[in-house]
Amino acid sequence: MFPGDQDNTIIGNLEKINRQLARQNSLGHMFMAGIIYGLGFFVGSAIIATIAFGILGPWFGQFQWIRDAFETGVSLLRK
Repeated sequence: MFPGDQDNTIIGNLEKINRQLARQNSLGHMFMAGIIYGLGFFVGSAIIATIAFGILGPWFGQFQWIRDAFETGVSLLRK
């Protein structure tokens, strides 16, 4: 390879990187990435909360006000 060929290769690669960065920094791309990350956070938090409440449920059931609220909810759902 000649030094001129290396320069052209480097310039070509830099132009590709600039196009990729312009696409990644666009408003539409950032908006969609934010929506996807937000949904993932929501689903992951729901899964972790479900597991935590499943494990700690019997302990929470010892509190009278929580037991009363649960029984009220159950009676409303059965109507």
